[in-house]
Amino acid sequence: MKIVVADSIFLTEEYRKRLEALGELEIYDSVPVSQEEFIKRIKDAEVVIVGRYGVNARALRSAPKLKMISLWQTGFDNVDLETATESGVIVSNVPSYAFDSVAEFVFALSLDLLRRVHLADMNLRKGLFDWKYYVGNQLMSKTIGVLGTGEIGKRVIEIAHGFNMNVLSVTAHPSSDKEKALGIKFVDLDTLLLESDIVTLHVPLTPETEHIIGARELAKMKPTAVLINTARGKVVDEAALIEALKEKKIAGAGLDVFEKEPLPMDSPLLEMHNVVLTPHIAFLSEESLDECTYMSIENVEMFIKGKPQNVVNSSVIKG
Repeated sequence: MKIVVADSIFLTEEYRKRLEALGELEIYDSVPVSQEEFIKRIKDAEVVIVGRYGVNARALRSAPKLKMISLWQTGFDNVDLETATESGVIVSNVPSYAFDSVAEFVFALSLDLLRRVHLADMNLRKGLFDWKYYVGNQLMSKTIGVLGTGEIGKRVIEIAHGFNMNVLSVTAHPSSDKEKALGIKFVDLDTLLLESDIVTLHVPLTPETEHIIGARELAKMKPTAVLINTARGKVVDEAALIEALKEKKIAGAGLDVFEKEPLPMDSPLLEMHNVVLTPHIAFLSEESLDECTYMSIENVEMFIKGKPQNVVNSSVIKG
């Protein structure tokens, strides 16, 4: 069994040894600079562990021995699942990790925006020491709108209660019992947008959620509100967001994900002072990295034992 770690992931000596015990191991500790390089890395692999690099139809068809892809992440929108299934390739992800890391990062971005931390730091380094430029707002008693009540959304809600915030939420499956248990109020999307001081997104990228926040939705938000996106870049219409920020339809945005990653250096977002930008790192803590690697390797181990787990294209097994 040839196993290829196809791009850069968190891999300690302990985890390396676990992989070596499973078969012939080849490790690449860098992101491929081109599709051709990625294909060259995986062409003879039977199992591929891949982080953020996309696995398209061309790559899949260039790896005839490939039997399994273990994703070092939760999202799987960067894999051509249709082609993988047609080719009989099992794709497994890490569905349950980094809840705390991502939820905490929501408030790191929110506090930075509301208290203008990034501006104060930037200007202090230039010698500007004057408090009146940085009058901000506190989280206490503000309303946060949480779009999605999966594990991360629920953790965000718990932290919000610690700040004594009012919580509104939109979910696909509302119920009075769930509402009571979470201490929130379920509303429709328009109400959430109209009433929230912070809108934070915690939905997967699907055809239904792509551009769920667009020009129409941004126009409904308070001019003093901020948008936080640590989910997937394409759940927000980035062009519409840029326009809303320019026209001051909303006060700011904290963005960890983008429609195109890496964020192009000519993006107008890079010139805006009412935006905090980070390079897809909400999940990035020592604790979550270890958890993700543990599970992605366990996915490989279970596949080799004939008991694949966390499979996102389950029809390949049923077929």
